[in-house]
Amino acid sequence: MTIASVARVPDLHKSAFWIYGVAAMVMREPLAVVLRHANTAGWGDPGVHIEALRGLIVWMLLSRQFTVAGVYFDHVYLQPDSAERYPRRSYPLDFLIGVGALLAAVATSTLVQADNHLFNAVVGVALGWDVVWLLVAALMRHSSVSLIVPETVASLVMIVVGGVTLAVFGQLAAYVAVLACILLHLGRLMAAYDKLYAVPRT
Repeated sequence: MTIASVARVPDLHKSAFWIYGVAAMVMREPLAVVLRHANTAGWGDPGVHIEALRGLIVWMLLSRQFTVAGVYFDHVYLQPDSAERYPRRSYPLDFLIGVGALLAAVATSTLVQADNHLFNAVVGVALGWDVVWLLVAALMRHSSVSLIVPETVASLVMIVVGGVTLAVFGQLAAYVAVLACILLHLGRLMAAYDKLYAVPRT
């Protein structure tokens, strides 16, 4: 029996409603900020546009973090042959690094009204956290390094695209560019996840 034909409920599926609760709690503050400001200044206000884009970035960062973690842990720990394919691994270490990435993403939710430089810096930390993950995994010589490299490259591309767009076109365009990059990455992750559980037609 192949991995693809194994009938089981993926861990990410089982965790979905818990993840919904966490996301709702984290997004409560950004939503309140945007709606309050829009109520007083109107939706045409440039400040409201910036805050709304920041709120979307927070949402997408959280979505990306949960999806990356779900796909990674499923591959490395939950598949029937995970121990054979990834003999050198550390669940506690991966878990703790994942918590750090989640906290960095959550930190952005508290800065929707903050100074541009501060919000941008924390988004950079949230995206750049994959570099820490890759370095630790490489130093520990974990078998899963090959799975972390694409996520790290994607994060660095987002940082570079955001920084270049900010320098050339300004804040609003930079946020749109970062959002587009995150959405493209989420699309790739979803395709990889669906492929993992695709059942071959008989």
